[in-house]
Amino acid sequence: MELLRTRVGELLVLGDYAPEARTGPAIWIRCVVDGALDIPGLPKGSVPVVYLPGVGRQQLRAGEECADHLKPLVELMYRGALWHQPNGKDWTVMAFLTSSRTLGLDIAQDRATHDALLRALPEVALTPLAQLGDRQLQADDFDRMLAGDVIRDILRWMGDPHGTRARLGENGWEAFRNRCRDELDFDPDREADVVAGERLGRGEGSWAAVWERFAEAPSSYGDIAELLRRSRPVDEMFLDRSRWPDLNEQDETWVRNALSELPQRSHHEACNEILELESRHGERRGWVWARLGLSPMAEVLEPLARLARAVSSGLGGHAPDEMAETYVQRGWQADAASWEALASIPTADEALVAPVIRHLLQPWLEDSAQTFQALVARQPLPGSGALSLVEAGEDVCLLFADGLRFDLGQRLAERMEARGLRASLGHRWAALPTVTATAKPAVTPVAHQITGKQLGEQFEPSFADQNKPANAVNLRSAMKAKGYQVIADGTLDSPRAHPARGWLEAGDVDPLGHKLGTRLARQIPEELDRLAERIQHLLDAGWRAVRVVTDHGWLLLPGGLPKVGLPRHLTESRWARCAVIAGESTPDVPRLPWFWNSSQWFAAAPGIACFNKSEEYAHGGVSIEECLIPDLLIEQGDKTRVAAKILSITWRGLRCFVEASVSGGAVTADLRLEQPSGQSVTAQPKPIEPDGAASLVLVDDEFEGRALVLVLCDETGRILAQKPTSAGIDS
Repeated sequence: MELLRTRVGELLVLGDYAPEARTGPAIWIRCVVDGALDIPGLPKGSVPVVYLPGVGRQQLRAGEECADHLKPLVELMYRGALWHQPNGKDWTVMAFLTSSRTLGLDIAQDRATHDALLRALPEVALTPLAQLGDRQLQADDFDRMLAGDVIRDILRWMGDPHGTRARLGENGWEAFRNRCRDELDFDPDREADVVAGERLGRGEGSWAAVWERFAEAPSSYGDIAELLRRSRPVDEMFLDRSRWPDLNEQDETWVRNALSELPQRSHHEACNEILELESRHGERRGWVWARLGLSPMAEVLEPLARLARAVSSGLGGHAPDEMAETYVQRGWQADAASWEALASIPTADEALVAPVIRHLLQPWLEDSAQTFQALVARQPLPGSGALSLVEAGEDVCLLFADGLRFDLGQRLAERMEARGLRASLGHRWAALPTVTATAKPAVTPVAHQITGKQLGEQFEPSFADQNKPANAVNLRSAMKAKGYQVIADGTLDSPRAHPARGWLEAGDVDPLGHKLGTRLARQIPEELDRLAERIQHLLDAGWRAVRVVTDHGWLLLPGGLPKVGLPRHLTESRWARCAVIAGESTPDVPRLPWFWNSSQWFAAAPGIACFNKSEEYAHGGVSIEECLIPDLLIEQGDKTRVAAKILSITWRGLRCFVEASVSGGAVTADLRLEQPSGQSVTAQPKPIEPDGAASLVLVDDEFEGRALVLVLCDETGRILAQKPTSAGIDS
């Protein structure tokens, strides 16, 4: 807890009243959480984390029967989140370290290892994860952590001299001094910390190993960057710049100054300047300071350079399909780089970098949109009936993601392939205008049942035979009538029959874009991760494939898209980039046929403009970004992922009955002595049967009462799941 308090400023602990240590009784915790007390002050904008030692959730769930001294905390269960294991049990140290949901370390399950782990827990907490995750950890690994490690301790001393000395104690400090003198030729009692800082920065002799350890996990040893700033020799010119944070900060200032001047340069000059900055400063992303968050300008140069390269070439073609092929090959990279650059900007530097992105992107967007609109004027995009119907094959689920632009489809495909899945990315044209009311029905399996009569203010078509609007509710009803399984939030993802066809709506890209503008960029990676997770769940639940479709793309430009006037009296309704024309009006803007009825025309904003109001995020118009949409098919990879989970263990004498959940391939159960890699103690390992059951018999009664581990293994012997057990103890 002492370590956690120094790192988690929002941590509150149930205990005796000691507000300076952020500890107190339940009523005090409740007052702090509700903001009724100013002391202690929690970090601004943080969510309080409440630790209740010795209190199980069942005690709080007891309601009126809950102990009086805990009752003030009961209500927090319902507006907070209880952090417990997936099986509902409270976390233990061993469970937290080994669970696949947390750190996933491989730790021996014998009693000696368990005891050694608890003894060394403060050291384990400070040890970089990279030093723990490449092998099975046993008792002697944890015991060695308590033995002297002079490199570890000198780094901790450099980051926190007083705290390290207090933690070592008098005897430990003298032992540490002796080893420093012997191995590093340095005495922390007699020499200043800046002497150690200079030697660390130079990394010569025995200090080379100290630098290597620091570089492995630079955030684990306190503020060593601050020490190095004070330690750099000021009169030497040929130092390794990668070792000194203040030299890195000088480079950061240089990049900021260069970026501040870019919007005054021509587009061509600005692109070249970005590429020159990247060639000079890109290597700093590999320096230790980037991992400490001290090189934000070096980080943002990477997507800026990709943007500069991409917008240096325009898009063209003799027809919309030709321009689409060019965009699919390379054009989407400009759009992806633009929001990735926005997402990488530190908040404090948004006013500096966002205008640079705008300066690079706007001319390319405008030129591409005007070129595309000229092509569409000569060769209109397909209307209703000319596009292939979006349908699901047998045991395929359609996943509709509102506003999943083509470049986002590319990034989603990459995420799925990284999971070992097959991703086939195609494309199709969106329905015009590119607003949800018109475009969403066109990518449903009931699109052939839909028609357009009069173009209304909402751009909404209707079902031909029932004259009902093709809104979300009616679309789902029509799909159910066609035999589609409509999956809603809170329902099971698995197919209800075989063969099955599914429909699921997921993702919030478009709502977030309208709400956040360019701040959407920071949310896109999270949205893509959520979509990837949902797709994975669908495949794990039994769907053969998932086909991802969307309705439209969008334009995103920091500072807002340009405005163009459209008198209100010429329109019946006016959206950001499209409008319903009033009567026989002929406004001086592009006019195009409605997808659902080519005799009905709407007005589209020219280029990348918006009607009357400048928006940072908008759609409804005619640009390659809005009109070319992804059509993505995700299937299980060539190598099916085998997964297993132990559900229960029941003993009857020397026979162990196992219940497990298995997917993806054959799984075998075995009982092993003391640790997952120990000797097998069963008469014969047994396969998990199709119903998830298996029974194992101990080979000899000498193992009755011994510490055992149940393991589930795939055909290669790789352990998929493990659980400690002992004959006679059910779990």
